[in-house]
Amino acid sequence: VAGQWNVPAFLVLVGGLAGFLIRQPASVYLRIRNGKGRRSDESLAAAWMVILGMIALLCLGALLAMGLLELLWLLVPLTGIFAFYLVATRQRRAAMRTLWMELAGAIGLAAMAPAAYIAATGQLDSLAWALWLLLAGQNALGVLYVRTRIADTHQRQIDRRPILWVHILVLIALMLAALVGQIPWLVTLPFGGYLLRAIWVASKVRPVANIKRFGFSEIAVEILGGLLIAAGWILY
Repeated sequence: VAGQWNVPAFLVLVGGLAGFLIRQPASVYLRIRNGKGRRSDESLAAAWMVILGMIALLCLGALLAMGLLELLWLLVPLTGIFAFYLVATRQRRAAMRTLWMELAGAIGLAAMAPAAYIAATGQLDSLAWALWLLLAGQNALGVLYVRTRIADTHQRQIDRRPILWVHILVLIALMLAALVGQIPWLVTLPFGGYLLRAIWVASKVRPVANIKRFGFSEIAVEILGGLLIAAGWILY
């Protein structure tokens, strides 16, 4: 979408990935400190927090040294998302705790799209925020779909109405945005496909036959969706 590739964009991808991965050792460390984990894992979790944190900070420092101060604006919502993730780790209901943790991680990871765009262009504009919202929406819908399929696989009861209504509302919002010219129409195409998939999974129990194959297929779906979103602006 930015139309170019450079060193700052590469630093964003490396630092962003490190920032995304740090959530797991951070949550493990906090659970251990609260007496809910094995003490033997505390030093390992702390070490990975330091390593990943240093990588993220070094990349951020290099980007700021290059004058890309616009990236600091992304830290405001990202800090809130990370705090929400840590709060979710302390919820008592395991199912809800995992759901909110996964959603926070998915939305946080989507911030790499606007960050890479800003790094490549040096601009923080409406397109950067739109990229975040679109990728965050795609990731969040993917989380809901995967959790439904996994629940079916383990024969757990799950309310199927929320996943269907969330997909419908997201698609309606995007179609309205396209109608007024805020986003390209092509961007709505993958979300239409996600809605069809939600209707399919909401109609009956859909257990997963092969978890590994299912995981790789979901990665492929997310990549294809991201490419269609990018193509929407390239052809706009």
